[in-house]
Amino acid sequence: MPNRVFFGYNIAKDFVIEIIRIDQSYGTYFFMKGNRDIINVGIIGLGYWGPHYVRIFSQMHHTRVELCSDINTERLEHIKNLFPGIQVAANVNEVINCDAVDAVVIATPATSHYPLAREALESGKDVLVEKPMVIDTASGAELVSMAKSHKRVLMVGHTFLFNPGIIRMKEVLDSGEAGEIYYLHSTRTNLGRIREDVNALWDLAPHDVSIFSYLLGTMPEAVCANGACFLKEGREDVVFLTLYYPHGKIGNVHVSWIDSNKVRKVVVIGSRQRISFDDLDPLERVKIFEKGAEIKGRSEGDFGKFQLLLRDGDIYSPKVEPIEPLMAMCSHFVDCVSERNNPKTDGKHGLEVVAVLDAAQKSLSQNGKRVEVPSLSF
Repeated sequence: MPNRVFFGYNIAKDFVIEIIRIDQSYGTYFFMKGNRDIINVGIIGLGYWGPHYVRIFSQMHHTRVELCSDINTERLEHIKNLFPGIQVAANVNEVINCDAVDAVVIATPATSHYPLAREALESGKDVLVEKPMVIDTASGAELVSMAKSHKRVLMVGHTFLFNPGIIRMKEVLDSGEAGEIYYLHSTRTNLGRIREDVNALWDLAPHDVSIFSYLLGTMPEAVCANGACFLKEGREDVVFLTLYYPHGKIGNVHVSWIDSNKVRKVVVIGSRQRISFDDLDPLERVKIFEKGAEIKGRSEGDFGKFQLLLRDGDIYSPKVEPIEPLMAMCSHFVDCVSERNNPKTDGKHGLEVVAVLDAAQKSLSQNGKRVEVPSLSF
């Protein structure tokens, strides 16, 4: 029997939220809520992420995977073997037009996100679309407007905003313990997966752009990006991205498909602390270094009174619950669909990330020229 852990009780909604631990080592959890209707989910795309969505929505107590679709018949057969009770279809329109489907998950190549999401919203479905939401700002703005006019939930799969380690970093930063935030740095490298539809910027950097905006609570004002195409002309497989935020804060992102050292790290440098997140470290996912440098007396107006303070304290790792981020994200999507709430990573957030990537792509094409990120109105 799995271990049952009481998570919370909401008197107003009159249901109990329970987490059932399925796999201690992997940190997979099963989210359940009482007193709600079953949500029928259709999943389009069964490549890398699609089967994970099938697994999770099949495990959740108040969802049912009604229909899956992919143009690859071998993938359909694989899902059919794993989940015999789930219907499959080679035509995506069968999912979008299925009256029994309440919500659609789009886990296809990025270039297909816009037309599929648009059709799903027009058909009255709530939509969870993988990152990046689209590959241009204008298309993203149209989807946000459509979701609003059709009163549908539009959520983007920025899974790291549901990662307990990133959430813990946000709590530390919001508490002020880290002091003034100076800059952020992230590294996201691996040998593969090499995409055919987009470059490494659009494939990997959405995670870090989303994380930075979440941690800082704001979008960057401008970006610079440099990269190189070693494997295929016209498609960057390594990119170095600099983001310029209000009040002088900067962020740096390194993404690569061709680095044999797999790294998934985010670091925040503050005046009092350095906070590090390592998604590949199962024991100490977040580390806090009580080390930093700040100027004392900056506001006194007398340069002679300025004092440089170097802080060199303890290093510790706070407890981070081993909850599977994708499970948490899917559970949040179900909550939003059931209660008609706005998601944490809604279309607006997805569009903001796309606007940053759009500006970064322009910078890439102009040999690293600084490009302003457009202001978005909603």
